Amino acid sequence: MSDGAITDGMRVDIAVVGGGLAGLSAAVVAAQAGAAVLVLERGADERYACNSRSAGGAFHVAYTDAAGDPGDLLAAIGRITKGEVDAALAAAVAENAGRTVRWLRDQGVAFEPGSAPMYNWMTAPHRPMLAGMDWPDCGPDVMMQALAARLADAGGILARGCAAQALVMTDGACRGLTVRTGSGETATIASKSVIIADGGFQGNADMVGRYISPRPDLLVQRSAGTAMGDGIRMAETAGAALVSMERFYGHFLSRDVMTGADLSPYPQIDQIATASIVIDGSGRRFADEGIGGIYMSNLVARFDDPASAFTIFDRRIWEEGPGVKSVYPANPTVEKASGTVYRADSAAAMARQIGVDPDTLSRTVEDYNAAVGNDAREQLDIARTDSLFPATPLDTQALMAIPLAVGITNTMGGIAIDGNMRVKRADGSIIAGLYAAGGTTGGLEGGGTIGYVGGLIKAAVTGLLAGENAR
Repeated sequence: MSDGAITDGMRVDIAVVGGGLAGLSAAVVAAQAGAAVLVLERGADERYACNSRSAGGAFHVAYTDAAGDPGDLLAAIGRITKGEVDAALAAAVAENAGRTVRWLRDQGVAFEPGSAPMYNWMTAPHRPMLAGMDWPDCGPDVMMQALAARLADAGGILARGCAAQALVMTDGACRGLTVRTGSGETATIASKSVIIADGGFQGNADMVGRYISPRPDLLVQRSAGTAMGDGIRMAETAGAALVSMERFYGHFLSRDVMTGADLSPYPQIDQIATASIVIDGSGRRFADEGIGGIYMSNLVARFDDPASAFTIFDRRIWEEGPGVKSVYPANPTVEKASGTVYRADSAAAMARQIGVDPDTLSRTVEDYNAAVGNDAREQLDIARTDSLFPATPLDTQALMAIPLAVGITNTMGGIAIDGNMRVKRADGSIIAGLYAAGGTTGGLEGGGTIGYVGGLIKAAVTGLLAGENAR
C-alpha cells in the first residue's frame, strides 16, 4: 500500500518502523492477535529492497539447527560469542527459535533443508550463491511476499514510501512518531507502542565512519545497502543505550569488486584466507586466520587503509582445497570475472608483485611454515589455529595471492533491549512503549571474536517477540 494510507493524527495500537523480516514478523503476529498495526517502510516499490529479501535464506542459530534443543542453542550462542552476550536476549532467542521457524512455516513460508544442520531451515526456492543481487523470486523474497500477504489478511497496513523521522515522547514514554510521506508531507502518528525494526546502519557512510572504519568509502556493500540507521538515531535521541556499535557481519571479497568486477556478494575469499595467511600492507600477519573471515574483516575495516590486505596461499589450496571446495568457490570464478590472482615462485617475487617489502614477506612465510610444519605454533608472534581447512606449510615455489576488500553485510550492534524486546536506557531502565527488533538491535551478536549468531533468526525471533509483547 502506498503512503496514501497515512494521515496526520492517525491513531493505531502499534506502529512498526521498517518492513523487513523483523518488522513484518512483529506486525503479523500483533495484527493476528487483534491489534491495529501500521508498518512504515521507506522503500516505495512493492518488492522493496532490504537485507531480508536479499539474504542467503538459512535460518540457523550460531551455525546449528534453529529447531534444536534450546539448551544446545544457548550453549552454541555462548560458544560463538565467547560468553560476551546479553544473557536474557540469548535465552530468548534459544528458547523461541524453534517455534519461530515453525510459525513462519505456518504463515506460508516454504523451507527445504540443505546439506548440513545449519541449513535444516532453508527458505525455498534456494537462492543460488552467485555474484549480484539475484534475489527476485528466491526463498527470502517469497517469504517477504508471504508475510506481507498475511499482514493484509489480518487487517494491518503496510505503508511504503514513508520514512520515520522522530519518536513522540511523553513523560519519558514513547507514544507515537512523526513520519515523512513520499509526497514530502509530515504526519504525526499516535500509538500505544512503537517497534523499531529498520535494520542496522551499514548503508550510512557517516555512521560507518563514526563507529566501524576510518575509510567507509573503501568498504564494499554486499547487501541491499538500504539500512541507514534511522531507528538507532531516533532511539538514541529518546534516551536508548547503544551497544557493540563497532562490530559487523561481513566477509572478504576480491578487491577487484571495487573497480566494477562482478564479485559480490559471492564468492567469499574467507575460506582461502582461513586456510593460509593474511597480511597487511607491511607484509606481516596481523591476526589468527583460523578464527575466521568475519573476525579478520572487522580488523581490516579498522585499518587506515582497509584496501591494503592480501591473502597469500599456494596452488594446492587453490586447486585442491578451499579454492574449489567452498559453497561457491573462488576458483575459477574470480579470474573469470577479471579478478586479480597473483602467482610467483618465491615469497620475494610475490612481494614485488603486490608491492610489499620482499624481506618482510619472506620472513613472514618462513616463520609461518616453520611453526606450522614443526608443530611449533607457539613460536609465532600471533597464534595460528585451524579452521575448517587445517593450516599447512605453504609451497613457496607455487605461491598465489588475492588482494582483499572488506564486504559489509550488516552491522551487529545497535539499540539495547531486554528479553522482551523492550528498549533499555544506559542505567538499565525501560523506555515505556518502545520496542526494537532485528538488525537495529545489539547485545546478541559480535561478542568475543565477532561471533555471528544468524541475521535471519535474530530478525524473526526478536520480531515475533516484539509483536507479542508490544500489545
